[in-house]
Amino acid sequence: MTVRIDATSDHLGIPSAAVDRLVTRLDERGLDPHALLIARGGRTAVEVTWEPYRRGEPVLVYSVSKTWTALAIGLLVDEGRLDVTADAGALLGLPNPHGITVKHLLTMNTGHSPEQIVALGMDPATLLSTPPAHAPGSFFAYNSDATYALSCIVTALTGERLTDYLRPRLLDPLGIGARWMAPWRGIEQGYSGYHLTVDDLAKVGTLLAGGGEYDGRRLVSRAFVDELSHPWSDTRSTHGDADPGDDWARGYGYQVWRSTHGFRLDGAYGQFVVVDPERDLVIAYQSATVTTPETLHAFWELIDAIDAIDAAAPGDAGAPGDAGAPGDAAGAGAPAPVVRDSWDERARLSAAPDDAAIDTTGWTLDAGAHGWTLTMPELGAVAVGADDWARTALVDERPEADPRDQPVAGPRTAPGREVHVAARGERRDDGGIRVHVVSTTSPHRVLIAADEAGITAAWHTVPLQERRLGILRVP
Repeated sequence: MTVRIDATSDHLGIPSAAVDRLVTRLDERGLDPHALLIARGGRTAVEVTWEPYRRGEPVLVYSVSKTWTALAIGLLVDEGRLDVTADAGALLGLPNPHGITVKHLLTMNTGHSPEQIVALGMDPATLLSTPPAHAPGSFFAYNSDATYALSCIVTALTGERLTDYLRPRLLDPLGIGARWMAPWRGIEQGYSGYHLTVDDLAKVGTLLAGGGEYDGRRLVSRAFVDELSHPWSDTRSTHGDADPGDDWARGYGYQVWRSTHGFRLDGAYGQFVVVDPERDLVIAYQSATVTTPETLHAFWELIDAIDAIDAAAPGDAGAPGDAGAPGDAAGAGAPAPVVRDSWDERARLSAAPDDAAIDTTGWTLDAGAHGWTLTMPELGAVAVGADDWARTALVDERPEADPRDQPVAGPRTAPGREVHVAARGERRDDGGIRVHVVSTTSPHRVLIAADEAGITAAWHTVPLQERRLGILRVP
């Protein structure tokens, strides 16, 4: 299986043979890759996209969103409008009897136990008023409620949505177009919900690898980037230290994880941005897998190959060239994006290990001239291609899950309405039909089997908020 990466990667000290091995491993281990962009020295070396995902289509990156929230806090710090030692309750106009600070929120060191966090309900008032099991600053537990409180702080201080605040300070300078973050109680989630392209991820990774500089322009202070990437929290308390290769036990900074190499932005099911300042290297990646450590180990093998090249020809990797900035195909030396098809690996993809089954009551699958039509009572009819992916935009008009008032004043973010899917099917040797329905704006895919006995369906990876396609809507 050959990927045919062009010579740009070799020029930047990233051996194309090692990239071929990486892509083959991602495919053949059933890791369901969607997009990969590798950049070095601020230049794109490799870009691969797997159909039906499209280059330039924003996709839900789950907790990668958290790092963008931390950067908004950093910009407020740089502007002198906030200090990380500030009382979180005072900023939100809420009681804060346990003295939780902005830094406690950034480092997920509020002191609450994992069991307590499950019961917080994504409500800043409950977060700040619940007596933590441990003294704030002394105990790490992964805490999306803390990140939501940070998003609320950004809106409380600026009167703007988090994304609107970032627009002139970060998004426009990085060349990132219109993007949407899903809301919770009208406020942008902060902890999740951002829909970004792999190019966007590479750009923010390049910014961080450059210590806050991008394309010769300083956007975030080096001091804050250094703080962001520092392992403030000891994550062994919840992840253990028995496995020296556990990349979730190496420490946590400001909404980033420390890694075997550098640090990373990390979202559910394998949304990664590996930032390796030592090698001036960024790996941006979108996928759908429950075996995320295997993906990181594949990246570390690539870095080992890069180190071998660097040792053989020290200093060459950073040589000037004419390749474009990450995601920028305009430069004469920029690589041509490689497009692959995830359907080729369809037999390797299996249902999620726990509670992945979907109720298919009322579903029908009807043959047509060029494939099938899958009808689901919840959303309607989906075109299913027989030889290629067919695309459908469905509409979900359900109201927001939580109609309560916003926790802070500010512009209200409307929920999405459309569910974008691509579907493809084939007739199996036994006469049954296999269909995959992919949410092209998220990491999620539904695996469907139809035969004389009826239709069964299961999630390949299960949506984190609600187990239905409609939750994956966008504007």
